[in-house]
Amino acid sequence: MKQTVISMRYMLKKQYVYKVSILLCCFIMTTSWSQNTDYTSIIKIEDYILNNQKDSATYYIDLLKQKENPYIHTLEALVNDKSPSFNHYYLFSARIYKNYSKSRDVNFFKFIEGIPMPTNKKLINIDYVYIKWLYILRLLDIAQLEKASVENEKLADYINMYSPSDPNYIRSKLLLGAHDIIISIIQRDEKGKAACIKNIALAKTIGDKKIEALYLSYLCDFYASDGNAGLESYIATAEKSIEIEKTLPVKTVVYESTMEKLIDGYLYLGGKNKEALELLETLYSSLDSRAFSYPLYANFLRKIDSSDPMNQKILHQFGVDNIIDFCKKIEEESVGVLNSNKLYYVLSQNSKLLRKRGFLNEAIAYMTKCIMLNRKIYSEDLANSLYDYKSKQEIERKELEIEYQKNKANLYTIIVFILVFAFIILMYIVYKMLQQAKELKKKNIKIEEQRDAILKEGKEKALLLKEVHHRVKNNFQIVSSLLELQTKGIQDEKALNLANDGKNRVKSMALIHQKLYQDDTGLIDFEEYIQALVKELSYVYASEKKVQTNINVKNKQFDVDTAIPLGLIINELITNAYKYAFDDEKENELNISINKLGGEEYKLIVADNGEGLDASINLAKVKSLGLRLVKRLTKQLQGKFTLNNTEGASFEITFKDTQRRALLD
Repeated sequence: MKQTVISMRYMLKKQYVYKVSILLCCFIMTTSWSQNTDYTSIIKIEDYILNNQKDSATYYIDLLKQKENPYIHTLEALVNDKSPSFNHYYLFSARIYKNYSKSRDVNFFKFIEGIPMPTNKKLINIDYVYIKWLYILRLLDIAQLEKASVENEKLADYINMYSPSDPNYIRSKLLLGAHDIIISIIQRDEKGKAACIKNIALAKTIGDKKIEALYLSYLCDFYASDGNAGLESYIATAEKSIEIEKTLPVKTVVYESTMEKLIDGYLYLGGKNKEALELLETLYSSLDSRAFSYPLYANFLRKIDSSDPMNQKILHQFGVDNIIDFCKKIEEESVGVLNSNKLYYVLSQNSKLLRKRGFLNEAIAYMTKCIMLNRKIYSEDLANSLYDYKSKQEIERKELEIEYQKNKANLYTIIVFILVFAFIILMYIVYKMLQQAKELKKKNIKIEEQRDAILKEGKEKALLLKEVHHRVKNNFQIVSSLLELQTKGIQDEKALNLANDGKNRVKSMALIHQKLYQDDTGLIDFEEYIQALVKELSYVYASEKKVQTNINVKNKQFDVDTAIPLGLIINELITNAYKYAFDDEKENELNISINKLGGEEYKLIVADNGEGLDASINLAKVKSLGLRLVKRLTKQLQGKFTLNNTEGASFEITFKDTQRRALLD
């Protein structure tokens, strides 16, 4: 009797445990189904927002409002708010980027391009920078490198509008640099690795763990290109990125791909199956990343034997008894959740797993599904492209037809109005033209009269000025002649020299006025002037002396205010050379040059190859009338007078022309 009671108690306990197990399985399946349903609904809402179908999006948002999911509030803000925050735009864009598909790309790009630029001109909007950064990444993903570069330059222009002291300036520059790093990864350019390491250090400096994790993930790709030599660095870098990701409240857009890299690294290295499985379970535990784990689980099972305890653990986790059921399970749960490209990856991994385990027929069946899905993807893309093209053409045709009908209805009224208005305008223009013609004729007559009067007055003034210069020249000639007559009665040699020097000075000034009345410009060509002056002085002083004179004064013209003091200076210096530098027994040489130094400043050099001046002579205290006169005239020209007594005497005078002197005055 006692045994019977015990047996009955055992049976009741077994039935109770069985019922509880059944209820628990039903609860888990119901929860999983509910989560998948929510996930599918969110994807639908996202697609409706991308297609600007706000009414349909609102319907599904109302169904999910009671769920404790903060992302629902973001979707609601994008649908209902007139001006959603840039943070809402960013959260939405990040999810679309993670769950991209070719069919979404066009609308995703339109959505981002439609986001307005921030109006705050004082501080960088970091959410806006992240949005544009995601746009650039997606363009790089689909190999639109040129457009990605253009968008990167636009983002750079936005960032450069702000000061480097902006708290988000360095962070924005780091995001901007991701474009060049990805290009380096594509081109396998080792320079990109150094830039990547530098950006990781900079991200640490500013304490941005999100960007640090991002660049660590990129660095893995550089180590991957090193082959086996870079495997340890590849795994260590991926592990570091994942460790940082674990501390972030919101994972980066590269989180799943970094997990995939680390799992692949563990499986390739071997001996790290436990660690790889832990990462897979982490992905599986989150609804957002669960579907991403399915092909990775299939790849993991392909790497281990069926007898491995981990094999049974995974099958139990998915609630199946064998590999074939596992493949069916992950296929069923991927449909409607993953996009076509990722579903293709699931089917491909299933085929490889089944082939490894010896289920060749099932493997071929999955490979056939892959081929069919691949065809479907390209067929859908082509159909969508053709549909978009035809729709666009039809819309344009309808718009043109409507526009044509509107234009036709108003055409005649507009034509009549234009003709009447044109006739009125034409008559007014003709009237104004006649009035203007009369006024213009009167003004032209008056201008002609004024011009004739001005020309006549100008000619009279020019003639008068020439006459003045001519008379001044004649007066100087008279004075010179008087001095010439006076010298004939002078017996004292010193007095005679003084009289001759005075006569030569008068002649130099007379020569200036002679040149002025012979030229209409009012300027003296100093090359001609110096040649005439040298000829005159050589006639006076160098009857027995052979002197080679070199004149380098091309295209140098001065007005009378500069010419008279400059002419007297040259006269004194040439006279000095003929008197004291030259003798009858050697080849004498006289060099005269005027060079422009810059602006209105010039340098006059008069040099001879004589014995030079006595070293004891002090120019500041010199008593010679000629040199004193040169100093005074140099001061009048606001210049400087220097002497170089090497290989003969060389007098250098820097001076300013009239216009420059007037400015200084």
